Amino acid sequence: MAKDTNSPAKQMSEFLNFVDQCTSEYRIACDIISEEDKRLQDLLHGLEFSESRPEADKITTKLLKSRKLRRENKDTVKRNQLIVNFFEEPNNKATLNKMRQLLGRQRKEEEFLNGNRVYKPRANY
Repeated sequence: MAKDTNSPAKQMSEFLNFVDQCTSEYRIACDIISEEDKRLQDLLHGLEFSESRPEADKITTKLLKSRKLRRENKDTVKRNQLIVNFFEEPNNKATLNKMRQLLGRQRKEEEFLNGNRVYKPRANY
């Protein structure tokens, strides 16, 4: 029997990978935002204490890049925040963990169904 490319295990795995990807993107973006917030203070101090216009211009360019990067990551946080928060709630987190366990059992069952099965007679004729 051919392996089902749209098997329940595959679809469940795709969903769980989606949740994991949202969580990962969310956490990375939060870290970048935090770093850029710290960088902002450094750049503002650099502007404050710059001694020449060319030096201030270089800092201004860095500031613009920093703000753009921060904005992009804020969008990523907003895009994933509802999903991440939903699955961080205790009941939903427990359900997600149960789905991971179910996925393991489902894969085993599908391996059995897609494997080479042999009928062994139970009675003697």
